[in-house]
Parts: sequence; structure tokens; C-alpha cells
Amino acid sequence: MADHLRNLERFTILRLKSEPSGPVVVYVKCDFDEKRLSGLLKNPKNLNDSGEYSVFSGAYAGKQVTFLGTGSGSASLLTALFELQTSKLTAILRIGACGGLADTTTNHVVLSQGALCADAVSASLGRSDHVNADGVLMDELASALKTESIEHLRGLVVSVDAMYLFNRNLKKAERKGAQCWDLESATTLAFGKASHVPAASLLLVVSDKKGNSIRSYPPIRRLDFVKGALNALTAR
Repeated sequence: MADHLRNLERFTILRLKSEPSGPVVVYVKCDFDEKRLSGLLKNPKNLNDSGEYSVFSGAYAGKQVTFLGTGSGSASLLTALFELQTSKLTAILRIGACGGLADTTTNHVVLSQGALCADAVSASLGRSDHVNADGVLMDELASALKTESIEHLRGLVVSVDAMYLFNRNLKKAERKGAQCWDLESATTLAFGKASHVPAASLLLVVSDKKGNSIRSYPPIRRLDFVKGALNALTAR
């Protein structure tokens, strides 16, 4: 009965028309122009029928890749990821925007080696205040970015429950070495750990502590780091 109810919930919320497989790239829908993302794939196909979530897949370098677009925040992301638990996922990668901390400035690409869990969802899911990215996947992403001559830094991200309300958490995380903050990376990594699926996070700094910001955001117009990530995911 539990399995039956789980399937009903899955197809009610994501409204999947077919099952995704392979690596899945998760992103917040307002962070990207979804037409440009789907344009990175050969023969992209919509896999669901939902106004809240986007699920589409296609070929990249001859291998299947799925994109999952969610609302902002850990609750929206976790709902979608839980509904994909029975799918044959080989990796989970979050891409998207973040805010810079310390000396990290706009347009920096940050490959998160781990996340500090300052949000309720990831702290509960990961049962810790810190969760690491998958080391092998992170090395593969770093290698692909280097091959494409995409400058990036490895660092910690801190994930919070909402923007603007948690300056105390950000300052504490900065003292622990966090280079940037977002809402979803810790949940991505914690879910990957709990589900035994390699997970990582690759972020673009769209604003920093000096008051600089990318004026054209949203959406993120740079897709070079996304292409680099796809090269890594399809070379596995």
C-alpha cells in the first residue's frame, strides 16, 4: 500500500509522462532561460505535464541527460527529488545562482566541495550541520571545467531557509570558511548521500558582499559552466 501511495503522489505532483534515467541536473526555474537549457540537448523531450516543475531530457555527447526545474528553496527541490527515488539516477548536480561571501565576487564559478546546513530541510535529511559533495564527481567536474578553460574555485557553500533573513547564519558560516550561500545546495548533497547517488553543486556568483551584482540576472546568461558540467556527466 505504501508503495502504491508513493507512486500516486509521484505522478500527481511531477505529473511524469515517462521515467527519467541517467544523470539529472537540478535548477531553480527562474535562474535560467529553459529554452536555452533545452537547446544544449539533442532532441529534447518533455517528460512531464506540470506548471510548477519542468522535467525534460535529451542527448548530450550521445548520452541521455535529464533536467529538473523546481521552485526556489529546499522544500520544492526535495519534493521533486523524493519523487524520483525509484528512477535510475546515476548522479545529481545542482546548477544555479549564489551570493558571494568573503572575497568571492560576481561571475566566480564555485564548485562546492561541501555545504553547511543552515536550513531545516537539509539539516534534518543529512542529520548533520555539514554534508560533503561526492569526491569522484567533484573531481570529474573540476577536470571538465579545466579542459574548457573555465576558471572556478572549490569551496564551501552555506544553504539557508530564505534570502535576506539569516545574516547571522551567513556570518557564522563565513567564519567556517564558506565562500558563497544559496538555498538548495545542502539539500541536493544531503539527498544524494541519503539515496546513495553521487551529488554535487556548481554555482555562479550573481551578487557579492561589495554590492556588485550581475544586472542581467535573472536569468543566468552564462552557459559555459553548464556545458562543462554536461561534459563531465556524460563522460562517466
